[in-house]
Amino acid sequence: MTNFSLDPLSLLAGLVVGLLAACAFLLPALARLRAAKGSQRDEFVSLASETLRQTQDDFLKLAAEKIAAAQNTSAQDLNLRQQAIENLVTPIATSLKDMQLKVESLNRTGHGLEVQLKSFTEDQRHLREQTQHLVQALRNPTARGKWGEMQLQRAFELVGFIEGVHYTAQTAFKQDGQNLRPDFIVTLPNGINIIIDVKTPLDPYWEHLDQGQPEQSDVTRGQFRDKMRKHMKDLSSKEYWRGLNAPEFVVMFLPSESLYAFAVGSDSALLEEASRQNIVLASPSTVMGLLRVIMYGWQQQKIADEAKSIAGLGAELYKRIATFGEHLARLGNGLGSAVDHYNKAIGSFEQNVLPSLRRFKDLQIPTSGKDLPDTKYIDTQTRSIAAPEMISNDEDSARIIQTVKK
Repeated sequence: MTNFSLDPLSLLAGLVVGLLAACAFLLPALARLRAAKGSQRDEFVSLASETLRQTQDDFLKLAAEKIAAAQNTSAQDLNLRQQAIENLVTPIATSLKDMQLKVESLNRTGHGLEVQLKSFTEDQRHLREQTQHLVQALRNPTARGKWGEMQLQRAFELVGFIEGVHYTAQTAFKQDGQNLRPDFIVTLPNGINIIIDVKTPLDPYWEHLDQGQPEQSDVTRGQFRDKMRKHMKDLSSKEYWRGLNAPEFVVMFLPSESLYAFAVGSDSALLEEASRQNIVLASPSTVMGLLRVIMYGWQQQKIADEAKSIAGLGAELYKRIATFGEHLARLGNGLGSAVDHYNKAIGSFEQNVLPSLRRFKDLQIPTSGKDLPDTKYIDTQTRSIAAPEMISNDEDSARIIQTVKK
């Protein structure tokens, strides 16, 4: 067996030769591989570029569509949001506007209320002053009397009385050598008079209202009672009814309900005492009832007078219609006589005139182309008035007029 050994140099040389051989073999293959890879790379790059270009176009198109859709959706959403915002804001704006108007109105109202309050304060002050003046004026007996008379005249106006027809004021007359002047005389439809005299005992009444202690109130109540009885006694002593056509009593008018109530409440026997002295106490409400009853009597009297006038007119109308019926009957008789004379004339015309005229035609005498007229009798007769009421009779008319007047 032969011993074989390699030295390092040989080994290295062999390795180099082997590497060279391998390189010689591999380089062409590597070159071909590189050429193939370059071609594939170019094809890949071209394909990738084309794919990228198409993908980019599709992406851009899709992106444009998406953006357009998004913009459309955003626009619709924006419109909806704007509409929602408007729906939300409009009531608020309206409320704010209404609130502004109300605030302005409140400002004006407040200003007007302030003016009214000032005016009310002035009116209160003026009313207080006028009240004080009125109280001072009513402390004068003459002024109190005028005030009471004005209250009664106001009642006359409300009922519908006319001065000089239904009542007279301050009518003076003499009785037993004494001059008397009642405040008012109310006349009834039958000529009877009712005398009304106004009394206003306000001084003790006001003193009673001003008193706060029961003892002082009892004193003023007694003073008022005495003054009322004195008024009734003086009024009864005048006996107005003797000089006037009036019933035997006088109406004593107290121009205040509170005054009347205080008078009756202060003296339980006041009404009985008034009746004994032929005095009728009356408040505004009771005198209003009396005046309405009197006015009703006047209205009934007016109705009766109008009924008499209507009755007279009816009787006169009846008489005139009867006279008209007489004339109508005469006209009918005249028409009947005219018809009778007409028929006689037609008979004479046909018997005596027409035969001679027809002979003209038989003799062929020219007649201007006209034919003889046809004559006819009138068979209609006028109708006579048979009703006795339509025949004028002075005695009957006078009797009917008297009956209607009754």
